Amino acid sequence: MEESKKRFGARNWLVVILVGLAGQLAWCIENNQINLWVYSQTQNSNYITWMTTISAIAATVTTFFMGVLSDRLGKRKIFIAGGYLLWGISVGAFALASYSNMAFLFGAAGASLAVGLSMALLDTVMTFFGSTANDACFNAMVTDITAPENRGKVESVLSVLPLLANVVMLFAQMLFGANANVDLERPIAETAAESAAGWQHFFIAFGAVVIIVGIIAFFLIDDSHTVARKEGNYWANLVHGFRPSVMKRNGRLYLALLTFMAFNAAVDSFLPYYMVYFQNPAELGGLGYSDDRLYLFYVSFAIILVVSAAAAIVVGFFMEKIGKVNLVYPSIGLGILGSLLLYFAREPWFVIIAATILMAGYLIGTACLGAIVRDLTPKGEAGLFQGGRMVFAVMIPMIVGSNVSQLFFNLTGETYVSTTTFEEVYAPTSIMFIVSLAFMALAIVPGTFFFLSERKARKKGVEEKADE
Repeated sequence: MEESKKRFGARNWLVVILVGLAGQLAWCIENNQINLWVYSQTQNSNYITWMTTISAIAATVTTFFMGVLSDRLGKRKIFIAGGYLLWGISVGAFALASYSNMAFLFGAAGASLAVGLSMALLDTVMTFFGSTANDACFNAMVTDITAPENRGKVESVLSVLPLLANVVMLFAQMLFGANANVDLERPIAETAAESAAGWQHFFIAFGAVVIIVGIIAFFLIDDSHTVARKEGNYWANLVHGFRPSVMKRNGRLYLALLTFMAFNAAVDSFLPYYMVYFQNPAELGGLGYSDDRLYLFYVSFAIILVVSAAAAIVVGFFMEKIGKVNLVYPSIGLGILGSLLLYFAREPWFVIIAATILMAGYLIGTACLGAIVRDLTPKGEAGLFQGGRMVFAVMIPMIVGSNVSQLFFNLTGETYVSTTTFEEVYAPTSIMFIVSLAFMALAIVPGTFFFLSERKARKKGVEEKADE
C-alpha cells in the first residue's frame, strides 16, 4: 500500500486538481467574492467580519462531526461528491441576497441589516456543505492517498489552487461586471442596484460549476483506500485530538499546528478585506482601483497571483530536497517583509511588488506547514485529527485575525455616514498589514520550538538507526 501511495498516479492527480480546484473556486467565493458582494450592497465592512467569524465556527464544528463520521463509515466519496452538489446550490443562493430584494421584503431602513444577516446565514449553510466535502473529507482523503515522499509536490499544487481560483475569479468578475461599485456621492440603493445583476449571474454560473464537479466526483474518486474505523465511541472520537495524552504523544504535530495558527491569523488579518481595500476610494483609506482605474485592479491582481503562484510551485517541487521544516522561517520572513511594504505601498508598481512578496510567503508557508501537519498526523487517523486541524489552522485564525483587523479599522480607519441607513461606516485600511506583520512575527515563537523538537527527533532517529 505504501509503495502504491509513493507512485501518485494520473487518476489521483486528476482528483486532486479537479476536485481541489472546484473547492477552491467555492472557497474563493466564500473568502473574497461574497465580501465584495455584501460590501457592494451595504458598504459596511462589519458584515464581512460577521461572516468570517460565523463561517470559521461553522467550518470547525462541521469538520469535527463529519471528519470522524467519514472515518467511522470508511466513506469519503459520498461526502465529497454529495457535498459538492449541495455546496454548488448554496453558492447559487447568494444571488438572492441583494439590497433591492431585502428592501422589498423589509423596507429601505432595514435592507442593509437584512443583507448582512441573510449573507451570514447563507455563508453558514454554504460552509457546512463545503467543510463536509472539502475540509473534512477531501483533506482526509489526500492524507490517505499520499506518502511523505510526494506530499511536498501535492501540497505545493494544493497551495497554488486558491490563487489559480483567484485568477479565474478575477476574469469572471470582469466578464460578469461584478465589482464593489462604491460611490460616496450617490445613495447606496442606486450603486447596489447597478452591482446586483453582474453578481447574481456570477453566483449562478459558479454554483453550476461546483455542481458539475460534484457529479464527476461520483465516478472519479476511488474509495477503496479508506478503511472504516469502528473502534471507539463516536462522541469520544470527536475530542480525540484534544486529549492531553494524545497531544503529549503527538507534541511535534501540535507545535506545527500552533505555528500554523499564528501564520494563518496573519493571513486572515488581510485576506477578507484586501479586495475591498484595493477598490475602495482613497478618501476611505483604500487604493482607489475602481471606476476609471478598475483596470489597475485586474492587472495588479493578475500579476500578483501568477508570479506568486509560479514561485510557490517551483519551491514546492524542490520542497523535499530543501526540507519542509527549512522553509518555515523563509515563508514567515516573506510574510513580514510583504506586509511591511504593502502598508506603505501606494504606487501600482510598489503595490504589485509588495503584494507578490506577501502572497508568495503565504503560499509557500501554507504548502510547507500543510505538508508537515499531514506527515505528523498518525496513520489511519486522518479524520480524527481534522477537527483539531480546523480549530488551530482555520477557526482561531479566522476569528482572531479578522476581528483584530476590524478593531483597528474602528480605531484608526476612515469613516463616512451612509446616505441610506445613516450609519457610521468604518472602511478597511492598510493598518491590516501591520496586524498581519505582528501575527507573522508571533509565528516565529512556536516555529522555533517546533524546529528544535524536529531536530531533536531527527537526531534520535539517526542514533536509533545507528544502534541497529
